[in-house]
Amino acid sequence: MSTADTLDDLSRRILADYPVLLLQTYEEQRWENEIAELAMELDRGLVSWSLTGGPQPVVRSESETLPSTVEFLDQVIRDYPSDHLFLLKDLHQQFDQFEVVRKIRDLIPELIAQKKTLLIMAPLDEVPLELTKDIAVIELPLPGPDQIRELVQTIVTENEEITVQPSLKEEDHLVKAVLGLTYEESRKSLIQALRGREEINEDVYSVLVGEKRRMVQGSNLLEFFDIDESLDNVGGLDGLKDWIHQRAEAFRTDAQTQGISNPKGVLLAGIQGCGKSLSAKAIARLLGFPLVRMDLGNLLESSRGVSEQNLRDVLRVMETISPSVLWLEEIDKAFAGFSDEANNDATVSRILGRFLTWLQEHTAPVFVVATANNVSSLPPELLRRGRFDELFFVDLPNFDERQAIFRIHLSKRGWKPEKFDVETLSNSTEGYSGAEIETIVNSAMIESFAANRLPTQADFDDARERTVPLSVTMEDEIFHLREWARTRCRPATLDHRVIRVMEEETRRGDAPLPEEKEVPKWVQLAEHGQLGAAITEQIR
Repeated sequence: MSTADTLDDLSRRILADYPVLLLQTYEEQRWENEIAELAMELDRGLVSWSLTGGPQPVVRSESETLPSTVEFLDQVIRDYPSDHLFLLKDLHQQFDQFEVVRKIRDLIPELIAQKKTLLIMAPLDEVPLELTKDIAVIELPLPGPDQIRELVQTIVTENEEITVQPSLKEEDHLVKAVLGLTYEESRKSLIQALRGREEINEDVYSVLVGEKRRMVQGSNLLEFFDIDESLDNVGGLDGLKDWIHQRAEAFRTDAQTQGISNPKGVLLAGIQGCGKSLSAKAIARLLGFPLVRMDLGNLLESSRGVSEQNLRDVLRVMETISPSVLWLEEIDKAFAGFSDEANNDATVSRILGRFLTWLQEHTAPVFVVATANNVSSLPPELLRRGRFDELFFVDLPNFDERQAIFRIHLSKRGWKPEKFDVETLSNSTEGYSGAEIETIVNSAMIESFAANRLPTQADFDDARERTVPLSVTMEDEIFHLREWARTRCRPATLDHRVIRVMEEETRRGDAPLPEEKEVPKWVQLAEHGQLGAAITEQIR
């Protein structure tokens, strides 16, 4: 709910003679100003009170001592005129005192008769049992996109230490990066990130997103990740990259005015070590959202009701810091067999059901990235469309992707890829995953360094020969995974990879031209549009 909608709701409740409202917020100063303006619109008087400052304005100037809480509540009825609002700060701290709770209950009939409302402002929504039917709780929202945009413009215009002028697109990205922070937190974060900058780049957004880290600190269920990987660090997977770029546009602040809802998330299934986890980190950087990983295994507790509360707390934190990316790593291990286990464990069943409902129904801009190695073990209801926007299959890298991966890892270690025969390395590593290619590069670098010389092509060949790829040790499992994904998932690599493979084999002379012999089965499948089956058949 936006600030404007909340003020409208608050106004209706005041006019409906609600005697006591608890306003939950950490932004005391901002909302005190908003309530002051609302009181003027409603033609109501406003009195603020705190235990240390007493009432403002003071109703009796002859008294030099501050009234106690109970004494002030007596003054509310006895000394102040009707049609007044009373903003009470941190009164919840005294809810453990019976006389305070009793006094509030005693005042309720008179508050209604005199058209007075107690507005209790507190960061918590804890209400004594005796008052649960008398107090309505309203959660006051954090600043919305429009308010943050005004803040960005004010900072850029009025702060002399900030010279950079963001474009409309950059401004929109800045707004998204600090949504979920309070107004003061946003102001300080923006000044810190923009001061002394000559341009707005991804480092600026990383600094802003990092301010949300403390919101998940202290939780053993959530882990905050620095977003230091970009899509440029992901070799290949062009189909996934194109899809993510399109979904990033849907998170623009003006997208909802066009009737576009927030994307829900993506499930990345595929072979181990082929870039699923790396893609999760790169997606968060592209979106400019904080990346938080949830440990599903830690949700379960032996005490009754604790597991469900753990899940509620986690999802509430993610919505609080939204827009955000929730990363569920190896979801197949967490939810494998849940359908069978749920028959004997009601807690597991409730957790799964609640999580699925949240995936389907949540409207907060929380983008879920789930990764899985063995999707066939997941409960079918988790894979139903509506839980995730898309299911992608991440296969072993093809020739072009292996070249890109070699170049990425060489560059990250300070070596120019053109100094090595990357094409030959790519040809010789067919069936190797991205993680295995990284191992080859790293091993070659270490061994050449230990020998006190520069790495050579032979070092890479030796490292490759010593590395047994997963495609060999788990050949059957990979085949079955491909078969499962063939009709169920969208390929993360664009479909034209089949044509590239055919051209490459022709260039290398490893495959005869179609007119020289009977056309291979995988080529026939490709020509008939069955590209997923063609990929599987060709690799076989």
